Amino acid sequence: MKILVIPTTDWIRHPVPNRLNFIFDTLADEHEVYVLHFGLLRFKNQEPRETKCQLVEASWREIEDPSLYYLLNFPYHLWKVKNVVRKHDIDVVLSANILPSFAANFAGAPVVFDYLDHLEESASVYYPGSAFGRLVKGVVSFITKYNLRHAHSVITITNELSQFLDGLGVKDITVIPNGVDTRVLRPMPMEEAKRSLGLKGTVLGYVGSLEHWVDLEMVVQALPRLDVTLLVVGPGLFTDYGSLIKKMAEELGVADRIVFTGAVKYSELSRYISAMDIGLNPLKMMKKNEYAAGGKVFNYLSCGRPVLSSRMVSLERLLGDEIYYYDDVDSLILQAEKILSQRPDERRLRSIAEEYDWRIISLRYEEVLRRASI
Repeated sequence: MKILVIPTTDWIRHPVPNRLNFIFDTLADEHEVYVLHFGLLRFKNQEPRETKCQLVEASWREIEDPSLYYLLNFPYHLWKVKNVVRKHDIDVVLSANILPSFAANFAGAPVVFDYLDHLEESASVYYPGSAFGRLVKGVVSFITKYNLRHAHSVITITNELSQFLDGLGVKDITVIPNGVDTRVLRPMPMEEAKRSLGLKGTVLGYVGSLEHWVDLEMVVQALPRLDVTLLVVGPGLFTDYGSLIKKMAEELGVADRIVFTGAVKYSELSRYISAMDIGLNPLKMMKKNEYAAGGKVFNYLSCGRPVLSSRMVSLERLLGDEIYYYDDVDSLILQAEKILSQRPDERRLRSIAEEYDWRIISLRYEEVLRRASI
């Protein structure tokens, strides 16, 4: 197949690889995959990742704010998508963006939409508590519903999101969960990993972006009652959330027990996760989080580490009692102490992750794309 991918962000320079990166770098071994490359100014100085896909430059104007970038580049994206579909005789378009996906509806090729999460909240969360954020949410909701209803088929990541889409009138829905590259993320001895990072004692760890949908506030509130170090692995992308967490830690007198690493390459994450006694999945109660099941949980499991997560319905239904859940600060502390009192079964935890390896998930993805391209 000849496939055009319209991704959510900069394909090679966003510091956190997206699920589409893993899936289409796998499918590119067998198919001709083109990717619109959105050169977001915010990530211009990031070291680019390698990709097997063929990049199609898609920036007419470089702008730092992501919403303004897509808005002002829309006419160019509309022309570019049509041009690529015609020039390369594209069989199917896979889209996970908002405005560029709207352009794909007029390109002359069937569109499969990947509904990664509750997009209107994902777009507006970068502008917390602002009138502009409410405007973004409304506009994104309108455009996304149009895209979903006009797509040939839709892929989403949980049954809860599938039910939400069904309520919007979307007909052809396939659930394909997030996953992990188990060949890259592998366990290493915990004490060796801790020594290499200069860590001692018990370590609770978080891997992911520092943005307002994350609930590290509750974790920091628990630190005065836990004899642990908190390892935070990941970048701040568009907001000041990381600074707010640091300020909160200082006010609670626990700043000296938190280690912020910044962005770490995916290929190097094994060492950081292996240094953790517990991998954390702390999320705020919002539709974006309740309905989705992010990849970081599988990253922890792939390295054989037990997972402690905010209680989210989709995640609880997907993994059940294979991981641990908390509802507030007190239950976070109780669950952490329970996990730490046991010896984790590293092999069993990794076996769970192996069921969600990207190579397996890519085959299911390929099937949906083939069906749409006929």
